[in-house]
Amino acid sequence: MQLDDLDRRIVGALQVDGRASWRRIAEVLETPVSTVTRRGTALLSSGAVRVVALPGATTTAILEITTVPQRVDAVARALAARSDTIFVYVLSAPARIVVEEQQLTSGALARAVIEEIPAIDGVTGVSASPILDYYRTLSSWMPGQLSEAEAAALNDGFGRLPPVDTAPLVEVDQQILAILERDGRAPLTDIAAAVGQSEASIRRRLSGLVGTGVDVRAVVAPTLLGLDVSAFLWIRATPGAVRSVAAEIAESKYVRYAAMTMGEHQLVIDVAVETLEDFRRFVTEQPWTGKVESIRSSPVLSAYKRSGVAVTEISPFNR
Repeated sequence: MQLDDLDRRIVGALQVDGRASWRRIAEVLETPVSTVTRRGTALLSSGAVRVVALPGATTTAILEITTVPQRVDAVARALAARSDTIFVYVLSAPARIVVEEQQLTSGALARAVIEEIPAIDGVTGVSASPILDYYRTLSSWMPGQLSEAEAAALNDGFGRLPPVDTAPLVEVDQQILAILERDGRAPLTDIAAAVGQSEASIRRRLSGLVGTGVDVRAVVAPTLLGLDVSAFLWIRATPGAVRSVAAEIAESKYVRYAAMTMGEHQLVIDVAVETLEDFRRFVTEQPWTGKVESIRSSPVLSAYKRSGVAVTEISPFNR
């Protein structure tokens, strides 16, 4: 599927506010509402763009999983089918899969690393690096389709990381989250009917949830936005330089995800750029590169899950 400039701007609007009405998006983009509605509906109907929700604050870890080469696809699919995985990407040789895993219950990480994932046929090793801090998540990623003013007009909180100390969701909010996980743009009438509350009550609850307890976002392959080169970076820096390096890295519109981990490398970065030359410049010519001790990088060959949504994407590296 090919997206033109307007399609990409509509996607950008949904990345900024996944529940913004077509009318509001049309006002911000200064485009007829009929055009935005038609284009936006087509994007969602095609499956190329999904709007879904994830809990805004959970304890997570980055897992690196090695496999026998013949089982990479089957292992990746098994990992994507797990309810606790947020993203699942296959990287370059040696056969390795990188996963962000939510720790939904006490002891979940230990069970996943020691018992469950090693039991998948073809897995040869699992390592885990708990996340200590976030500097960029996909909820704050929109690679330049909209201006800062346009993004602020849709969502004045866009770009700020959600709070990490939110209270547990009460039962009705958990019910709302379950609906939004399936369809982040579910109408108020449908949500109200499903949970047995008034539309006014649901509107109030959503106002308090979105951006705090719940993150509603557009899920889209970077290639559809013209970003054909995706890669993961593991960066080692001196302890005193970690925060400044991470802050500088997160300023780039090409950085989709940046986190500090409890591992051999303090920072893990997910980056998507247009060309290999852009990637070379990113890892050699930015000011932060002079502050790090080492960089390990690997191209993303295939994506099996993004933002909790199972996908089937093959990068240009793997075509």
